[in-house]
Amino acid sequence: MLVPLSWLQKYVKIDLPPKEIAQMLTMAGIEVNEFKVIGGHLDEKQFIVGKVVRIEPHPNADRILLPVVDLGSDNEVQVVCGAPNLLEGQKIAFAKLGAKVFNTRSQKVEQLREANIRGFQSHGMICSIKELGLGDDHEGIMVLEDSAEIGTPLINIVGDVVFDIDITPNRPDCLSIQGIAREIAVLTNKTIMDPDLNFTTTKKVAKPAISVEVKDPELCPRYTATVIEGVKIKTSPAWLRNLLIRAGQRPINNVVDVTNYVMMELNQPLHAFDISSIKDRSIIVRQAKSKEKITTLDGEERTLEPPMLVIADTSGPVGLAGIMGGLSSEVNKDTSMILLEAANFDPINIRRTSSKLHLSTGASYRFERTLSPKLAEIGLRRATELIRQLSGGEIHDGIIDVTSGSMESKLIPLHRHRLIQVLGTQTSFEQSTNVLKSLGFVQANPDDTILNIIDTIEPSPASQNDTAYFAVPYWRPEIEIEEDLIEEIARILG
Repeated sequence: MLVPLSWLQKYVKIDLPPKEIAQMLTMAGIEVNEFKVIGGHLDEKQFIVGKVVRIEPHPNADRILLPVVDLGSDNEVQVVCGAPNLLEGQKIAFAKLGAKVFNTRSQKVEQLREANIRGFQSHGMICSIKELGLGDDHEGIMVLEDSAEIGTPLINIVGDVVFDIDITPNRPDCLSIQGIAREIAVLTNKTIMDPDLNFTTTKKVAKPAISVEVKDPELCPRYTATVIEGVKIKTSPAWLRNLLIRAGQRPINNVVDVTNYVMMELNQPLHAFDISSIKDRSIIVRQAKSKEKITTLDGEERTLEPPMLVIADTSGPVGLAGIMGGLSSEVNKDTSMILLEAANFDPINIRRTSSKLHLSTGASYRFERTLSPKLAEIGLRRATELIRQLSGGEIHDGIIDVTSGSMESKLIPLHRHRLIQVLGTQTSFEQSTNVLKSLGFVQANPDDTILNIIDTIEPSPASQNDTAYFAVPYWRPEIEIEEDLIEEIARILG
């Protein structure tokens, strides 16, 4: 898993060098294979932020433009550029003459020299991500945020560190940026910052817009959704595209990018359906019929068998539950109204379906490792507001929420004598309980009837101060018994 440092810093203050962060995480059981410094090769004098102040047509070429770029300090230069996404007013990545850039024709890094292109001198270059050596995107120039100051060294804007982390199957929470941030917060005695989950709605109600029926609640314990109307599908802003690229994701459009962003951020997979493609405005979560077919977003037609789970309308499958959406309901440039889904699916069924169809995705990888049903609404709220902000849509009032089974938290005891027995050493009980609290475990009252108490040993005859009860946070569903709590204590204390 690729984890950008700049993304982690949105949730926890990090003031340690990357090498120390990598070592610290590895010693706590989160193995960092390596880390890569992004943009370290960009000379701060040669690569700077520029602004396109005007664009003139090239008199001898239809596809080539002559932009004038403001480099700050009353310095404007003209360059020759053929990028399709070039617009006046853009903040861009500018390479001065003498800078070393990647030549997409020769496939080599070469020194930029003054060039005469069909009778016009180009005094530098407006660069794409690939030309800067920051990724493979060469479809257009790299567009920066409006807040980037003209003349600022580019390294200050795009520089980053990306950690390559191996996540073990027992730590599904660390498949998220926030999960790694939680670990760093605990290990450095910092406070974790949670994203805002509030969103603004209209007076329109979601339920009349579409109906949802879950026919197999054992395979889909929870299905939540929101309806967003009036969305405008377009390219995501630079901050979102850049974070996704560094995390190994390919930007697509503002709606799809948000679903991938929130999956990476919080660990909850999401999917957006074009409501206009849903027949009878009806969503049915059911097992596939024998030999039923669906063409998934990758363009492949797949033959299904029960108990594979599908998201269907009244005419047939529109998505492969927890794995990949269907091509027929894909969000595209003409989409104006979406159904945003955040659900919870049975991990065993997802794993078997993924294996039989030879189809593994970021969503299936997470569902296979067990996610809490509580996470669905959290991810949905986060993504819904981000889509509203980036697409200009209006959110229908109310969350569609079809839930079965218990949403209770597990309550697990920690006994002082068992802690000492397992660790084989005298350990401060107060320090141990503080470790669990820092990891998000909430010390609770065992008489609280909303909690499911899991006690595998007889309580100690000693005083009540020798036993503490902890509610397991939703992001740690693999924690099931007292020994799991003790393992967490040992992992953090060392």
